[in-house]
Amino acid sequence: MSSAAKLQPVAQKRRFPIVARAAITAAALGVWFWTQSLIGARKLHGEAIGDGIHTLTHRINAYLQGHSATTNALLIVSSAIIDSLGIYLLAKWIFGKSARPFVGLLIVLGLRQLMQGLVALPTPPDDLWHYPGFPSLLVTYGVSNDFFYSGHTSIAVFGATELWREGRAWLRIVAVFVVVFEIATVLILRAHYTMDVYTGLVTALLAAVLADRWTRPSAA
Repeated sequence: MSSAAKLQPVAQKRRFPIVARAAITAAALGVWFWTQSLIGARKLHGEAIGDGIHTLTHRINAYLQGHSATTNALLIVSSAIIDSLGIYLLAKWIFGKSARPFVGLLIVLGLRQLMQGLVALPTPPDDLWHYPGFPSLLVTYGVSNDFFYSGHTSIAVFGATELWREGRAWLRIVAVFVVVFEIATVLILRAHYTMDVYTGLVTALLAAVLADRWTRPSAA
């Protein structure tokens, strides 16, 4: 059998995947340019930062504007969760065998403080962030302009990754609940913009990966 004959079946096998990949690429580019056209046609209202999640949760925020007790309860519970996660992570570092929790916190909080120094955002309209009448160990109610990125979200997500590593089903359920609750709370209370939450989430996941890699015992 000639070399050309040997190559022909391979070419035939590859032809469809290449066509499929080209079609998928064309479709992806089409979606990209279409969505860009939608973004370009969008009109901003005044000088405020547009936030679609804030718009979607407007009714919940409006309800909380008139119910201070519920708002205070959300703030207290949310901060208590952050305090608990912070204590858990630090205790796991101090009394445990791995430096991973501490290294992850250093990455999350170090990058956050760097971003705070570089980026200043205006306070979201209808902001409900205030001292709820109950103190917190780690949450600074007196600071109300530290938006990018969300400390509540990043600590919740990084703490959730450590809870997940424990391997127990009920702790994994708690981890998911904590992340969802913290994200929903800071958005509904207008304590953060959606971009703050997204960046905090992604940064925490990256911190979890890097902290695990940097503190993992060498194979040697």
